[in-house]
Amino acid sequence: MTRRGTWLRYGLLSVLLIGIHLVIAWYFSEGVYQGGANVPLRRFPEDVDVFFVLTFTPTFIGLKFLWYDSAVRSFTKGYRPPAVMVVFIAGYVVALAIDIACLVAASKPIADSGLAVFGSILQSPFVLILAGAVVAGLALNKDFPPETQPGTPR
Repeated sequence: MTRRGTWLRYGLLSVLLIGIHLVIAWYFSEGVYQGGANVPLRRFPEDVDVFFVLTFTPTFIGLKFLWYDSAVRSFTKGYRPPAVMVVFIAGYVVALAIDIACLVAASKPIADSGLAVFGSILQSPFVLILAGAVVAGLALNKDFPPETQPGTPR
């Protein structure tokens, strides 16, 4: 978990989520409801707010994961046993699944996309905060002195 790795994960996550958002928007485009086929790709960008897709995902969703990476790196400071890495990855994956579900819900034409996307701002940070707290607890627990039995010299 280096700084370069954090920015690489941020960039890959942003590209992944932008791609998912565009594919889901294309899937739920007007062709799904008005015929047997989706809108041809050459006509598809007319219906998409490209500025929203390219700015929302990297800022609101991606920066949340960047903060999570930075917080975990600052707490662990080189201490990376398997338990810490499992909790870190599990928090990342669960929060990412929530954000993808919110993007899918926001791409449906009958949905209120503002409220659906608002879910990614309110729901997945709780998962990241919980996973970050567990990682911090594991990392800080290593600094406690070992417990001694009563009657044994220190």
